[in-house]
Amino acid sequence: MALEQEAPRSGFGGPVRLAVAAVAVGLVVDVLALHRPIGLGVALGLGTVVLAVALPRRPPGMRPGRAVYWLGATALVLAAMLAVRSSPVLHTLNLAAVALLVAILSQVPAEGLGRWTLSRYLATPVLLGLDVAAGSTRLIARDLPAAMSEQRVAGLRAVGLGVVVAAPIVVVFTVLFAWADVTFAAYVEDLGSRSIYGSIASHVAGAGAVGLALAGVWHRASRKPQPQSHRLRMLPRLDPRSAVTVLAMLVVLFALFVLTQVIGHNPDLVTPLDYKQNARGGFFQLLAVAFLVLTVLLVFDALIRSGDGRRFRLFDRMAVILVALTAAVMVSAMRRMWLYVDERGLTELRLYTSVFMVWLGFVLVWFLATVLRNLHARFALGLLASGLAAVIALNVANPDAFIVRFNWERHVAGAGFGEMYNSTLSADSIPTLAWIVENSPGERFCHVEARLAREQVAMPADGTANGLLGDSWSDARARAALAALNVPSGEGCDPAMLP
Repeated sequence: MALEQEAPRSGFGGPVRLAVAAVAVGLVVDVLALHRPIGLGVALGLGTVVLAVALPRRPPGMRPGRAVYWLGATALVLAAMLAVRSSPVLHTLNLAAVALLVAILSQVPAEGLGRWTLSRYLATPVLLGLDVAAGSTRLIARDLPAAMSEQRVAGLRAVGLGVVVAAPIVVVFTVLFAWADVTFAAYVEDLGSRSIYGSIASHVAGAGAVGLALAGVWHRASRKPQPQSHRLRMLPRLDPRSAVTVLAMLVVLFALFVLTQVIGHNPDLVTPLDYKQNARGGFFQLLAVAFLVLTVLLVFDALIRSGDGRRFRLFDRMAVILVALTAAVMVSAMRRMWLYVDERGLTELRLYTSVFMVWLGFVLVWFLATVLRNLHARFALGLLASGLAAVIALNVANPDAFIVRFNWERHVAGAGFGEMYNSTLSADSIPTLAWIVENSPGERFCHVEARLAREQVAMPADGTANGLLGDSWSDARARAALAALNVPSGEGCDPAMLP
C-alpha cells in the first residue's frame, strides 16, 4: 500500500462525522439489501455501496479522476441488472464484477488507470482488505478518541465496561427466572430466537460490517498518498533464451496437434455421431489449453522483461506463432462444441463456455497488439473493459430465454426439445416457455406444463412475501405471462410430472 501522510483535518469532530456517515450507510444497505432475495433491494443496496466508495471524502485539492466515473457507472449498471435478471449464473457474474469494480474504485488514484498493469488489478482485492482493516482500526482506536473530549471518551469506556460486566449477570438471572417459570422460559426462548438472534443481532452485524468497511475505505481516501509508482517489484529475471525454448517446444506440440486435426484419422471415429460424442470430451480440455497458453505467455513475458523496455524479438515471434496455433486449437474446440450442440441442444454450460472461448480469443489477439509493444497497462485495461462488456452483453441477451428459443427452433426443424432441462431454467425463461405451450396445441410438454403450473401458484405468493425490494423485472414479467396462461389440465401426462 501507499505510504500515507496526515491530511489537514477538516475540523474538530471530522472522524466522528465519518463514523456516523459510515454507520448510516450501513443501516441503509442493511434495510435495502441484506436478508433479502436478489432483486430490487440488493440492486439498490449495491448501488449505494458503489456511490459511497466512488465519491468519498478526499483531501483538499484532490479530485477523483475520470476513471472513477466510468468505473462507477459500469458498476451501477451491473448492480441494476440484479433487479432485471433471475439467472443464478448472471447473478454470480454481476456480483463478482461489481465486487471487482468496488475494489478498483477504492484504490484508483486521481491520475486514473493509465499505469496499472494486470498485477495491480489482481492485487486490488487484497489492498482493499488491508485498507478496510487498517483504516477502520485506526479510526476507532486513534482518530475517534482524539476527536472527542477526555470526559466523553471516559464515559464511553465506562458504559462499555458496564455492558461487559452486566452481560453475564443478566444471563444468570435470566436462566434462573426461566427455570422458575415455564411461561417466562417460553417467552425468553421465543424472544431470543425471533427477535434477538433472528433480527436484531443479524441486522446489527450486517450494518456494522458494511459501516466498518466503508469507514476504512473513507479513512484511506481522506489521507493524501505520497507519489509512487504503481509498478510492483519486478520478478526475478529469466534468460530470454530459456523462455524461447519453452515456447519453441510448445509450438512443436501445438503444430502436431493441429496437423492431426487437419489430416489425421481415428478409426474409432467413423460416423457423424462418433464425432459428436467425441466433441463432448474435448471442448473443455481445449478451452483449458487456450487459457493456459495465455497464462504462460504473460508469465514468461514478465520474467524476461527488461527494465529499459527492450523486447527479445525471437520470443515475440514465437509468441505470435503460438497464438496463431492456439487460434487453430480454439477453432477446433468451437467446432467440437457446436457439433455437440447440434446433436444435443444448448445448455447454460455450453453457452457460457462458448462465450468465454470467444472472449479468450479476443484477449489473445489483444495480447499481441499490446504486450508485444510493451503496452502492458493498455492490455490490462482492455482485459477489464472487454470482460465487463461481455458480462453486460450477456445480461442484455437474456441467456436462459435464448437457450429455450434456440432449443425450440431446433425442435421445429425436427430435433428433440429436451423439455426436462428447459423447464429447469430460471424465471427469465418462463415467458418463452409459456409462449411455447400456447403456440403448440398439437404437442404436450408435460415437464414444462408442470413447471408453469407450479409457478402460477408459487410466484405470486413469493412476490407478496418478498415485497417490492425482493422483486425483480424478470419475476414481474414471468408473473404476467403466467397470469395470461391457461396451463393444460395434465391429461395424457405422467401424474408424477404434475404438481
